[in-house]
Amino acid sequence: MKFKSLIFKVPEPKLKIIKSLSIYISEKHSEIILAPLSKEIKAGYTFEQENCEVINLNSSLEIIGESVKRNFNKFDIKENKTVTGKISDWPALKASKEKTKVGFEKNYIPLRVSGITEYNSSFEIETILNYPIKIELTTTISAHCENSELGQRILKIYNSDICERKK
Repeated sequence: MKFKSLIFKVPEPKLKIIKSLSIYISEKHSEIILAPLSKEIKAGYTFEQENCEVINLNSSLEIIGESVKRNFNKFDIKENKTVTGKISDWPALKASKEKTKVGFEKNYIPLRVSGITEYNSSFEIETILNYPIKIELTTTISAHCENSELGQRILKIYNSDICERKK
């Protein structure tokens, strides 16, 4: 009896990536800008995708949470062909009602939503940019939560006393 030789091929590991999303909230303009991110293939840095979604700040919690999940899942790995270094090419700035970086940074509060592990089964929502009191807030929530729960969590961290309101 002759047995055929079995050749076992080690499976290629799946690419494991932690997704993220930038959110900018403006009370002055009453809007939320959701900027999906991409990871550059060769250099490994993240950058905002060209198409940002803008929703009304007074939208229902359900709509806010649904928009966050939808844009979080737009995360992509691709080559960044739009690197110019010009502030005017910043996708969130172009989607905003501001004309300058100074105006944008004055009137929009940034938040970041990231997966906690490569499975992205939980969201970590955090304030960014070191507010004057040098305290950043972070909260976690399941990625499988109700959309309204996610929307509520986003607005709670935004409305926290730690986030300085610029007048």
